[in-house]
Amino acid sequence: MSRLIAFGDVHGCDHALEALLEAIVPAPDDQLVFVGDLIDQGRDSAAVLERLIQLRQRCHVTLIQGNHEEMLYAARDSERALRYWEECGGIYTLNSYQFDAGLNVIPPRHWALLDSCVPYLETDDFIITHANYRPDVPMSEQDGHLLRWGLFEPAEMQPHQSGKTAIVGHTEQRNSEILDLGFAICIDTACWRHGWLTAIDLHSRIFWQASRWGVLREAEEPTHRGLLPQLARAV
Repeated sequence: MSRLIAFGDVHGCDHALEALLEAIVPAPDDQLVFVGDLIDQGRDSAAVLERLIQLRQRCHVTLIQGNHEEMLYAARDSERALRYWEECGGIYTLNSYQFDAGLNVIPPRHWALLDSCVPYLETDDFIITHANYRPDVPMSEQDGHLLRWGLFEPAEMQPHQSGKTAIVGHTEQRNSEILDLGFAICIDTACWRHGWLTAIDLHSRIFWQASRWGVLREAEEPTHRGLLPQLARAV
């Protein structure tokens, strides 16, 4: 049976992504969805994009656009936007290609990969966005800024009108734990800040986590206080 697996914000942590893919072993019929912020902050954004190009030759891959991808595109249009993006971690992306490089160092194949990003993914059971959503609005009518920049505030979150479970990233969980509200799950577990990169099989609720150094999180570690019981670590 094919799997639908969502990945949290990678942020240039290629060793973590490599470790998760080795643990998951994607099959040709699996669909892997990345919730955005593939780049910036971490040290290996170029390697992450190259790995995703190769991954698309093995299975189905969907990329959601995050606010960091949006900032990168804006950086092409103005010097001010370029400096802002660099201050938000973009300098690490450029340095992953060549130290003290400019935007021209990013190869066409990586731009083509980023061009394929979509604002959200909606399936029969899930809605997947980078950051947030309006609960009373169909996904086709959502505001793009909210999808990429809105914060995930548990006290303010409401179920989407579709009744589908929402999967988001963007709002870093500083305790490095998945935040599961039942109707919405935030899987940005702050990999680049010494947390974890998280991937979840959305139907089975089995999940995997790896550090930015490429070390898988052990099942016996204290984890996931307050999470719903259907989440289960892969062993």
